[in-house]
Amino acid sequence: MLRRIATALPAVLILGACSNLPPSAPVNNVVWLEQGDDWTGANRDWFHHVSQGTATLPIPFEWFMALEQPGINLFGAGKLVSSPDYLARLGFIPGEINRFNQSGLPVGFAVDYNVTSPVDGRQYNAIGFTCAACHTGQMTYQGTSIRYDGGPAVTDITEFTIVLFLAMSETRYSDVRFNRFAARVLGERNTEANRTALKKAFSKNLMELIDLQLKTIEAEEQREIVAEIDQSGESRTLKDIAKGLKASLKNVEGFTRLDALNRIGNQVFALDANMPHNFVTPNAPVNYPHIWSSSWFEWVQYDGSIMQPMVRNAGEALGVAALVNLEPGERHFDSTVKVDSLYRIEQMLAGSVPPFEAGAFTGLGAPAWPEQILGSIDREQAAAGAALYSELCQGCHLPPTGDPAFWDEKYWAVKNDAGERLLRLKIIPAGEIGTDPAQSRVLAERKVDTRGLGIDTEVYAGWDCQPLHVTEAEDASFAFSLGAVVQETTAYWYRQHGIGDAEQRRMNGERPNCLQAPGGYKARPLNGIWATAPFLHNGSVPDLYALLSPVADRPDSFYLGNREFDPVRVGYRSEAVTGLTRLDTSLPGNHNSGHEFSDEEGPGVIGPALSEADRMALIEYLKTL
Repeated sequence: MLRRIATALPAVLILGACSNLPPSAPVNNVVWLEQGDDWTGANRDWFHHVSQGTATLPIPFEWFMALEQPGINLFGAGKLVSSPDYLARLGFIPGEINRFNQSGLPVGFAVDYNVTSPVDGRQYNAIGFTCAACHTGQMTYQGTSIRYDGGPAVTDITEFTIVLFLAMSETRYSDVRFNRFAARVLGERNTEANRTALKKAFSKNLMELIDLQLKTIEAEEQREIVAEIDQSGESRTLKDIAKGLKASLKNVEGFTRLDALNRIGNQVFALDANMPHNFVTPNAPVNYPHIWSSSWFEWVQYDGSIMQPMVRNAGEALGVAALVNLEPGERHFDSTVKVDSLYRIEQMLAGSVPPFEAGAFTGLGAPAWPEQILGSIDREQAAAGAALYSELCQGCHLPPTGDPAFWDEKYWAVKNDAGERLLRLKIIPAGEIGTDPAQSRVLAERKVDTRGLGIDTEVYAGWDCQPLHVTEAEDASFAFSLGAVVQETTAYWYRQHGIGDAEQRRMNGERPNCLQAPGGYKARPLNGIWATAPFLHNGSVPDLYALLSPVADRPDSFYLGNREFDPVRVGYRSEAVTGLTRLDTSLPGNHNSGHEFSDEEGPGVIGPALSEADRMALIEYLKTL
């Protein structure tokens, strides 16, 4: 049955999910903004390309480098998927060849050579995403590309996945294209026998990818698909599924956004656990969060759900396809996660001196508004905006980080196990702040079947970190089950590498694995807020001007993926351009309500309506943070 479906699937995917990328944007000059002494030269290059142990791309590194771009080419060999110009159209920042990036891959890509899978023992060269893939920002302005670390990426992971699938399908089913692919991969070893072996391995890999897609299709639908293929050679049902899935993901995700939590759950509990009934369709997108300063928050995860930095980071690595063995036995929870690299990354982000002692964040700093590129800040307007900030924003977002008031002990009353002070932030209930509730419900409501995974783990739960024993169950809490799996995965790595208790605590950030599903959104300091568009947790508001406007005046729909910056409204330009992602705010998960300044009372109203002058003054002040 699978083989018959697989034969039809490439054509279905091509019909239902043809790639349509935005045009290349000309760049005359590149500027990396200053963000601290540790974020230059080799340190920055290392962060951009250090591996977390992931195999995000579902093919070996050398295959990726040899794949041609999908689509018909009437003039011979096509250009490669790995071309920097092509990947830039998907939002990836071109990288430079250096000792950490010998193949010139984009920022956020890393290669692991001779990886041994902890699941099946096979060896291969893996290519995957690093932290920088989702947390390196970029914008353009009048031909200058402005880039900065720790900011939201402007990538389209959904479209990238489609590109890879189409490229593989077209390579497998075109002898001419496959022979060119084989010549690139095999080089001097390009013999008939080796080409045959490569085609067998390539076909097996493609079949596995197709199988993963089909596991999400109900058994009754699979029987209907087989019957249709037997009758006519193609399946309308399968074609409709492919079209519907692409339309759904385009509406939910696309440029700048990803349903990160549900995707992590799908990876760990559906794919890694081989339990496809745990799969859910992504429906709760978030804008990639900015990560400067976050190492010193009491709850480090952007939604206030995770306290321990290592659990956050190792969970993210599992979510972007680090391999993990979930079969109970001697190698239970063995993985490819590089815990030592994750610790070093966190140390670079955090800085060497605790911020409360220094009176400033000493790790990765928020980028300052580049006046020489984007224009001077109107200091008179900004002064008026400062008064408005104090009146309207400070109660939730705290005083600005450059104000001595920010460093008052009342905000830094919490200490970690080493006695270092942490910043406690408000978590505003979703009903109170009035923004789209979809993401806040994922951890609070999603259930997963964990039977047979051997979970028997003590974690901590809630604001007061009370012990909680997590065991396998048919309807287990996704939030606490994921925290338990990640904790067991890092514990295996510590045992494997002989890491003692004291060193483990240090690598864990001197904090327990405390978890919660708060059902709200964290109000973080607004340092660098100008560089974090689009706004609200789900990216449903294109710029600061719209965010400070009544909900009725915010755009009902706009386009994501344009990197040209608007320094007046402070956000990316959002008009229609071929290949960009249309965000329809009427759809669940996309609502742009809440966090509103209005004279009408109601959910999500946080202050009185702002005049045009007030909005512009507040925007000018926010540029200074």
